Amino acid sequence: MAEKRVTNPKSKAKPVRRKHYSAPALEKGLDILELLAKEPEPINLKEIASRLNRSVGEIFRMLAVLEQRSYVRTGDGDERYQLSMRLFQLSHWHLPINRLTSAAVGPMRRLALQTGQSCHLTILSGSRVVVIARQETYKDRSFAMRVGAESPVLSSCSGRIFFALADNFTRQALLEKIRDDDGSAIKSEKIVELEDTLQEKSYLEIPSEQVDGILDIGTPVYDHEGSVAAALVIPFLHRIDKDNESELGMVRECLLQAAKEISEKLGFISSI
Repeated sequence: MAEKRVTNPKSKAKPVRRKHYSAPALEKGLDILELLAKEPEPINLKEIASRLNRSVGEIFRMLAVLEQRSYVRTGDGDERYQLSMRLFQLSHWHLPINRLTSAAVGPMRRLALQTGQSCHLTILSGSRVVVIARQETYKDRSFAMRVGAESPVLSSCSGRIFFALADNFTRQALLEKIRDDDGSAIKSEKIVELEDTLQEKSYLEIPSEQVDGILDIGTPVYDHEGSVAAALVIPFLHRIDKDNESELGMVRECLLQAAKEISEKLGFISSI
């Protein structure tokens, strides 16, 4: 049975535009971390400085501090830099994410076993959604999102869930952020209309906008206050050797049950 969410009063207040501040040293350090996060292989000091349009001297000092704090590392006898696991550890020390992933481990594992499909859990971060946990299936063929993968709010199943169920203040803040990031907000009005669908069915299905043959099926996960804490999504992989329509019914039911279990672990109490 579809569970009803607890709604909070919708605020009419407008988001406040924050003043832009500059902290050059911090910005340089963050630029280095973001660059190394995107590099598949370690790179040396000159390459880092060149890509960031900085002098070798200023980058060297920043790298020295980052290495002392264990955010970057080099191989034995090597002068090429790469990220350590420090940021990964920090993300899991963060209490809300830790609580979410801990609550989701069991239900997500059962969901993958029951459906033969992979699943992932996302949270809202700025104008994007980020995968914080995933569970792959035992099947030989599957499609899975990696932990840390990001997607635009208005172009992903989980992002549309967050946007459609947001209160007015959060929704306007998201639109401001999307515009600041040079994104398109044209889809926003249609996405707001999805709230009725989510209230009625408790899940959302949309074809993937990135991968052919994938149907994203998502449902919200609620916290103890009745707010959307995360979205649980199955990237349903269509098989030409199976009756996908009959399988979809089972997948939807298992997905809703898994989300209900996670929500209850977070303290959510259904009104029915």
